[in-house]
Formats: sequence, structure tokens, C-alpha cells
Amino acid sequence: MTKNRYRLLVIATVLLLVLSIRMDFRTELLSSQHPLRYPMALEGEMVVLLCLILLGWTAGFYGCMRFRSWAPALNLVTTACGLLFIVGNNWLSVESSWAQVLDFLANALGGLTLMLPYFNDKVRKMFWPEPD
Repeated sequence: MTKNRYRLLVIATVLLLVLSIRMDFRTELLSSQHPLRYPMALEGEMVVLLCLILLGWTAGFYGCMRFRSWAPALNLVTTACGLLFIVGNNWLSVESSWAQVLDFLANALGGLTLMLPYFNDKVRKMFWPEPD
């Protein structure tokens, strides 16, 4: 695994995620009799958590592209916070099958980019070079 191939994995993850989001818009599952058809506004804590997730994701993306030693740990924390955000808001979405396939591929590649610095020796040395 070379640096350019790892960067290509990171960029492919982002592109597939953006394509899956743009494929069709997501709607929440609401009863047809539900009085509030529009999504409820996020509470203050969730807005702060969402801002921290976006900042952490942006910094983690930059760190992965530049092979900074703090990037893998930041990506793990950002992923955990993202799962907390999704579960905390009980978000369910209806997607087309193509959007689901792209979302699955983006998540698989994202997991691969999270895993490689910890389990692949070549990628580990890119992030944490051994002193001579």
C-alpha cells in the first residue's frame, strides 16, 4: 500500500458518500396521520455535537491526506460521535437501492480507512514512522 493508494481510498470514501446522499433525498418515516410532517428542530446539545462531528471529520480528512499521527485516533472518535448522533435522534431513512449500495460501499471503504493504520504495517509506518 502506497501513500497515493491510501489517499485514493480516503477520497473514494468521501465521493461515494456524497453520491449516496445526492442520489435521492432522505425522508423520515412518519405516519400519514402524524400532525407534524416536518422534521423537528435539533436540540442545543445535538447541534453542538453535529458541529463537533463536522469539525472532527474535516480535521480527520485533512490528517489522513497528510498522514498526521493524530488522524486515526480522531477519526475513531468522530465515527463514535457520529453513531451517537444518529442513534440519539432516532433517524430512519428511506433510500433507493442505488443510494443504499453507494452508502454501503462508502461505509465499507470508510471502515477500511479506519482500520488500515492500526492493522497494516505499511500504513502504520506512514502515520507513525519509526525513528532511525
